[in-house]
Amino acid sequence: MMRWSGAVVNIVAWWAVLFVLNLMFISTVSELELVVAAATGLLAAVAACAVIKASGTAGSRGGPWARALLAWPGAVLADTGRLAAATVRAVRGRKFRGRFQKVELKAGTGSAWACALLSATPGAYVVDVRPGAAGFGDVLTVHVLGDSATALEGVLTGGGRS
Repeated sequence: MMRWSGAVVNIVAWWAVLFVLNLMFISTVSELELVVAAATGLLAAVAACAVIKASGTAGSRGGPWARALLAWPGAVLADTGRLAAATVRAVRGRKFRGRFQKVELKAGTGSAWACALLSATPGAYVVDVRPGAAGFGDVLTVHVLGDSATALEGVLTGGGRS
C-alpha cells in the first residue's frame, strides 16, 4: 500500500507542476484550456513516473544524475565562453577546430541522460555510445570544442576526459 501511495504522490506532484507550467503559457484561460491543461498534465505526469521507474532511479535521492544536473548550468556557461572565443578567432582568420575524443562514464551512470546533458551544452555533442568493459561505464565518442573538461564531464566520468 505504501508503494502505491508513493506513486500517487509523485503523479500528483508532477501533475501540479506541469499544470501550472502549462497555464503560464496560455494567454487567455478558458474552461476548455483548463480541461486540456489538466488532461495533458496528468498524461505527462503518468509518463514521467513511468520513465523514472523504468530508468531504475526511482527512490534515488541525489544520485549521479542530480550532481550532473547541478553541474550542467556551469558547463553551459563555460562552453558558451569557449564558443564565443572560437567565433572571435574565426572572425580574425585563425582556424579553430573541434575534435573527437572518448569519454568513459562512471559505472552506473546512465548513458541516455548523460548523452542528453552533454549534448545540451554548446561545446560537446555525443556522436556514439559503446558499452564499456564489465564493471565499467559506457564509452562515449564526443565532439568537443575545447581542451579542458567541464565540471559536468568530471561528474559523469568521476574525473576528467580520456
